[in-house]
Amino acid sequence: MSQTDLRTALQGRSEIEITVKGRASGRSYTYPVWFILEDDVLYLLPVRGTGTGWYKNLRQAPTLQVRAGQQALTTGVRLIEDQSRVAAIAERFREKYGSRQIQAYYPLINVAVEVPLGSSHH
Repeated sequence: MSQTDLRTALQGRSEIEITVKGRASGRSYTYPVWFILEDDVLYLLPVRGTGTGWYKNLRQAPTLQVRAGQQALTTGVRLIEDQSRVAAIAERFREKYGSRQIQAYYPLINVAVEVPLGSSHH
């Protein structure tokens, strides 16, 4: 699958699915999540920050599968703990989903996850 297909599948979507491996069980768990797309990078906010189950799993094994419709990509991720970057990403989430929604669904915003989709420019 090309990155272009995934990016096309992401356009106009408000939700994607991520699949992570359980830290203890080793089983795969899939979660629907909100996201923002900037250039060739997806940003995710764990709803309960560092207390979020799938975020804890990523700390152990920083790889996940992203799925949008029929398109899926498995890739390594970067965990963002720099508060100014997290705040900037949260701001983009507010622009996309609305401040009240973000306030309602994200009680703790102290980390974010960067998912590189791989650039078509290289």
